[in-house]
Amino acid sequence: MCIIFVIFLLLIVSVVMDFLFDKIFNGWILIIIMTGMSYMAWKSGVEGILNALLSMILPFIILYPLFMIGSFGAGDIKLLSAIGSFFTAREILSCVMTAFLMGAVFSFIKMVAEGNFVQRMEYLWSYVCDVFRNREWKLYEEEIQDRKERNKGKIHFALPVLLGAILVKGGWFF
Repeated sequence: MCIIFVIFLLLIVSVVMDFLFDKIFNGWILIIIMTGMSYMAWKSGVEGILNALLSMILPFIILYPLFMIGSFGAGDIKLLSAIGSFFTAREILSCVMTAFLMGAVFSFIKMVAEGNFVQRMEYLWSYVCDVFRNREWKLYEEEIQDRKERNKGKIHFALPVLLGAILVKGGWFF
């Protein structure tokens, strides 16, 4: 139960950083990784370290395509990879899925609150059709020049990661 508290504290700081600075600093990511690797080494020795490394690589492999089209931030991938150092491969995959579910709920609430749900869904549909029609990937929202307008659809994903990690590590989800 103590490790859930440690993960909670590390991720709370990450959430605050994400909201205040719109980024999670690499130094903080390194602290999370070193803490997780130390925990896994203490818990399971070399096998724990190897499992942690696998669990850190999985979020990167899964989420890199979303980063390449600009729909997912590098900091979010680094955060999920860093907390993977505390998880088994199965747990981090569950955490990613749970975080995406939470992120979808938060995005829906944000779009409804901002009154742009229909507009955002029309843009998504247009984007998907354009990618299939042209058979090539492009950056999501690349034609939106105004940064403020582009950030309207953005959520701070560190919060869904926090919730996903706590639910999965606490045994309440997946």
